Amino acid sequence: MNLREFERKYFEWFPNYEDMLRTYASCETSATALYDGDVACCFGAVPIWKGVAEAWILTSYIVERNPISLTRGALRYFDNIATDMQLHRLQIVVDGSNLLALRWAKALKFEHEGLLRGYGPDGSNHYMLARYY
Repeated sequence: MNLREFERKYFEWFPNYEDMLRTYASCETSATALYDGDVACCFGAVPIWKGVAEAWILTSYIVERNPISLTRGALRYFDNIATDMQLHRLQIVVDGSNLLALRWAKALKFEHEGLLRGYGPDGSNHYMLARYY
């Protein structure tokens, strides 16, 4: 998978990131989106407690070239897992400098809740966003 710059950073910051992804991938809610046989992204939702989960995603550069089909698929996915997991809240944390991810989160109906100052391992600001069901 040809990861985008933002996703590659996580492998540098977290020595056990691959193990964490394996754990996430073992959840029933995890999926992989393909485009012409290549991995566009891997994603899922991890339960926090009853009714609340946090979504995660790893994207390749394919997503930048195919935003409409990916967005439609992601909207269906989030609606389906919200029902399957009986969620009233689905949250995400997005790097404040990842403008594409912030725009995409808005298109996916996530609402900004707040700024997490100095949240990133490099001291970068992040945003908490959520969808409510």
